[in-house]
Amino acid sequence: MKRLLVLSLFVTLGIGLSYSQEDKDSSMYDSGINQIIVPTQIITSTDGDTVGTLINAEGQEANIAYNNGVALYGEGSYVEAISEFSKSLKFDSEMAQAYYGRGTCYMQQSKYDEAIADLLEYVKRKEDNNATYLIGYCYFLSKNMDKAMEYFQNAIEQGCTNANMFYYIGVIHFNKAHYDEAEKYYTRAIEIDDKHSFSYNDRGSTYRMQEKYDLAIADYQKAIELNSRMDIFKENLGSAYRLNKEYEKALATYDEAIKAKPDNYIALNNKGITLYEMKEYDKAIDVLNECLKQNKDYAFAYNNLGLCYYRKEEYRLATEAFTKAITLKADYAEAYVHRGSAREMMRDMFGACSDWRMAKSMGITGLGDFESNCEEYNN
Repeated sequence: MKRLLVLSLFVTLGIGLSYSQEDKDSSMYDSGINQIIVPTQIITSTDGDTVGTLINAEGQEANIAYNNGVALYGEGSYVEAISEFSKSLKFDSEMAQAYYGRGTCYMQQSKYDEAIADLLEYVKRKEDNNATYLIGYCYFLSKNMDKAMEYFQNAIEQGCTNANMFYYIGVIHFNKAHYDEAEKYYTRAIEIDDKHSFSYNDRGSTYRMQEKYDLAIADYQKAIELNSRMDIFKENLGSAYRLNKEYEKALATYDEAIKAKPDNYIALNNKGITLYEMKEYDKAIDVLNECLKQNKDYAFAYNNLGLCYYRKEEYRLATEAFTKAITLKADYAEAYVHRGSAREMMRDMFGACSDWRMAKSMGITGLGDFESNCEEYNN
């Protein structure tokens, strides 16, 4: 009966070791909200007359309410600011700045539909490429990427040069695996703002996905230089070192991330992977168990733990770890493949074939050796 080669068969499909979430780069949601530009101009009466005709009085009341809204926004009192901006619009429904101010308050509250509605009212009255960008940003945070791209492109046509906008366009392309396009937009963001650490980090990830590890390492290092507080940058650098087979540097970088944040289970998981690849299985098991102390529900770490036990030929412990991964993540196709392998080694071909059939039903391909073994068993 053929023996299963777990890693060699599936490495090109990304199956085998389960990498942590930073390998997909999820840092994109952290850098934009602080870049909102809210109107800060305090409006005063144009004629200095506060007791004139009724029309002048209404105009002044609208200005006062708007100014109150600006002040409250600056204090972080968004509910009260919304009330003042709304009051301003009752006095003057054409006051464009009040729509803008209220829209940015809604953004701060993650009320993106309301924010989009107000910002659209604003751009009807005043062409403003930053507002067009913010509409796209709201769609981005609402995960409507098609609409986000539409408004980002409109903002570019209007002359917007906001580095964050180009960064978000890069993120959209990255998530579609359009790495050349993503790289182009991250680079544009860096050209506008050479201290945009997230663009360096995410451009590094485009290089990493294209196996340009030296370029990835350089970008991650630059991101860390600009923003050393971001653990995810260090985790990504560690992953680039690992993929470049610079294992000692990878371990040192993961240790930096863990030192800064001892409960960083993602870095612990990836450190365990590095030790696995160094064939330091006992050390990897210790690190992965520490990872699971920090997050007992982390299915990826159980899968990796199972692979360590598999390499040590401790197949029962491997099966238990893979089973735990499947219990936590019912659609974990790779864990079914691996548990089937461990069961095969324990001569439980009925269980092994059952697991491999389940993995195949979940879309795993390239199971020819497994199916051949099961055919032999059935015969």
